[in-house]
Amino acid sequence: MSNYMRVGGLATGLDIDKIVNDLMRVQRMRSERLTQDRTVLEWQRADYRSINTQLKALRDATSAMRLQGTFLAKTVTSSNEALVTATAGGKASEMSLDIEVISLATAATKVSGVLSQDPADKIDSAQSLWSQQAKFADPSFFVGESEGDTFEFTINGKAFTFANTVSLDQIITTVNADSTVGVNLFYDSFTDKLSITTKVTGNNKAGDEIVLGNEPFLANLLQMAGAVETGGENAVLKINGLETERTSNVFTVNGVTVNLKGVTPAGVPVKLEVQRDTEGMFNTIKDWVQKYNETLDVLNKKLKEERYRSFRPLTQEQMNQMTDRQIEQWEERAKSGLLQNDAVIRGELSKIRMAIYGTVAGLDADMNHLSEIGITTGVAAYASGNLVITDDYLSGKLVINEAELRKAINEDPDKVTRLFTNSSSVPEEKGIGFRVYETLGSAIKKLADVAGSDGVLFDQSFIGERIRSMNEQIIREEDRIKMVENRYWRQFTALEKAINQMNVQSSWLNAQLGMGSR
Repeated sequence: MSNYMRVGGLATGLDIDKIVNDLMRVQRMRSERLTQDRTVLEWQRADYRSINTQLKALRDATSAMRLQGTFLAKTVTSSNEALVTATAGGKASEMSLDIEVISLATAATKVSGVLSQDPADKIDSAQSLWSQQAKFADPSFFVGESEGDTFEFTINGKAFTFANTVSLDQIITTVNADSTVGVNLFYDSFTDKLSITTKVTGNNKAGDEIVLGNEPFLANLLQMAGAVETGGENAVLKINGLETERTSNVFTVNGVTVNLKGVTPAGVPVKLEVQRDTEGMFNTIKDWVQKYNETLDVLNKKLKEERYRSFRPLTQEQMNQMTDRQIEQWEERAKSGLLQNDAVIRGELSKIRMAIYGTVAGLDADMNHLSEIGITTGVAAYASGNLVITDDYLSGKLVINEAELRKAINEDPDKVTRLFTNSSSVPEEKGIGFRVYETLGSAIKKLADVAGSDGVLFDQSFIGERIRSMNEQIIREEDRIKMVENRYWRQFTALEKAINQMNVQSSWLNAQLGMGSR
């Protein structure tokens, strides 16, 4: 801000504000160009980072293509899924299992007697125990007690303490949430009974699975005295003719997780077939190729995007003269083609294409290249004397011959697996998954060096440094503009003062001449 008063044309009659603004419009041209150049750099940086986001997504998808587990998935078919189902882990071997279920594993349960005196006026499990003492079949628990007194009971050696003003629902919720006691409580208002059931199935102890204390709360008020335990039995079954037991209906055999759902007819086992999931392998490769092609579409679109060099970023003055729709359309063109034929992106894209479509040294000659499993980059060949080149070939996109890919997987899934996952310290011997993953990592770092990354507090990238340099230039230019503007105003203010002084002197002189003429 200036520390002097600006005088605007009172004496001269000039529109000094307009004159100064017109003079300053020329002075601001350099600052506006710098601001526009900075905006272009910011748009470029955003485009680079958007490309990097695409590359990171492809790298994440490629990460799994390095791992044998991705290709070793197994599938299990069951001859009767209503009775027995199964899933296989990556380490499961290909095999057949005959499962005959003699009995299922059960949870241990104890059921109370009826809790209420009057079937027509049962207890309300949501209300406090104290408020309903007269409704209980055996209210002796409350004799000698006062409202708010505490009581204790134990289940499987775990002690619980409550005040007699809590509700039965609150007690049930607390016990069920305790993982150490290992039981679930349930009150059924229809039968007016409480059940206690173990959270796990099977016979896991030498004695009862549910051990209740003899406290009055459980024994009398909840009618658990004399409750008989039922269930708590192991599953009895035959696996390939060998009779055995399991404490749970879900268990693992040689990497295969078996789920028993029902008892099988005597002598009629359910057959489980564990096989390599070739369809899953096919879909994994197909999905990865699709992700790769989508990424190439994004990169090629940016590289070929038309550049409109006459559309510079708008100044604030220009925006003030346009509608929102006009601004949007202008900026759409101004932002277009900022990475057209970009050398960095084109170079990294070339490396990725070489990594994905190069030969994997050290593997069998019939399975060391993507083309061996029916994946190519389109057609570039002579047909009827003419050279035919497809768009896929030019863009580098991969084309899958699904019949050939299925055939390669079905005939030798291990060779297909090695094509992607082969591990080696020699770059040429690394599987396609390893090579592409590493190449993508290098590309991501290269683009981050150029344009930085989102979320970084201090951008040390090449574009980041240029933007900081421009910010400093803009600040210096704005300081210069202020100095020039202040100088103009000082000059016009001096002119105003001089004219005003001349007018005063002229008026005095005219007055003197007028007096002399009398």
